[in-house]
Amino acid sequence: MADTFFIFFIVITIGLFGGLLYLIYLPFKIRLKKSGKLTDKLNRQTNWTFILLLCLLGVVLYLFKDYRTPSKDRLEKTSDVKLPSNFKVLKDEYQDMWQDYCIFYDIQFDKNATTELIKGIQSTKFYNPNVNPKSMLYDSLFIKVDNEKAVWCKSEKGYRFSRQDGLTSYSIELDTLTNVLKYNECAD
Repeated sequence: MADTFFIFFIVITIGLFGGLLYLIYLPFKIRLKKSGKLTDKLNRQTNWTFILLLCLLGVVLYLFKDYRTPSKDRLEKTSDVKLPSNFKVLKDEYQDMWQDYCIFYDIQFDKNATTELIKGIQSTKFYNPNVNPKSMLYDSLFIKVDNEKAVWCKSEKGYRFSRQDGLTSYSIELDTLTNVLKYNECAD
């Protein structure tokens, strides 16, 4: 639906822009035809060039569209935790470095939403209650489910999540004192 709206928006914008440019060009075209400097063949070539440039502009605008999945959806899918509906986005930053990228997504919860999120974390398939909050995360602490290896566990400040999927690493820190969740996704 959003993609259809974006295409419709591009078509309307380019149509208005092209129509405005053509109206500016029209007096010059009439003057050149009267003087004989603009033949019918050259006029057709100019018209087709103009139309092709407008189509090329449309393709370029369409390719610049941001196809990135929203950070909230990425976080929920990666961590197997549904976020409560009540939160405030503090930062949603995407840093693109050609084939490498990083996503920084920080959100603030109220006390009730944090409690709801903690219940969701403790019921996820990746939750490991046997991890010492002060320990490093070793491969043996990760839980493997359907070819995915990840771990949710308690930390000194609240809860943490870690996952490695090929060259992409995911980490989440939930600070239960400040009720702030920090999601990082980096591809190398």
